[in-house]
Amino acid sequence: MNLMGQVRRLIEDLAAGRYAELAADGRAGRLTEAELRTAVEQYGRTLVPLPAAGEMLVDIHEQTSQPDAVTLDVPLWTREEGRSDLTLSVTAIKQGETYTVEVDDLHVL
Repeated sequence: MNLMGQVRRLIEDLAAGRYAELAADGRAGRLTEAELRTAVEQYGRTLVPLPAAGEMLVDIHEQTSQPDAVTLDVPLWTREEGRSDLTLSVTAIKQGETYTVEVDDLHVL
């Protein structure tokens, strides 16, 4: 799966409340299942999958210290407000033809 496919799947799982799955497979990164759940619930709105136009708004930063890795800042959308001020920060590491992704932070930007 390509990079944006992995990011989309991560956001779909967040929007569906699959926090345990994200923590179990490592995509939650340094965050625990409870921390992910709390961050989403405290925001108080319903996350939705990334719309097609959302990909154009993703900021991708090369990592000089790790050539196979990039950091992404992904704006999130909610049912109530459309594009929200929540941002998902993700590190993606290229492994062969695919990427592994993990959450660095979920925060209001």
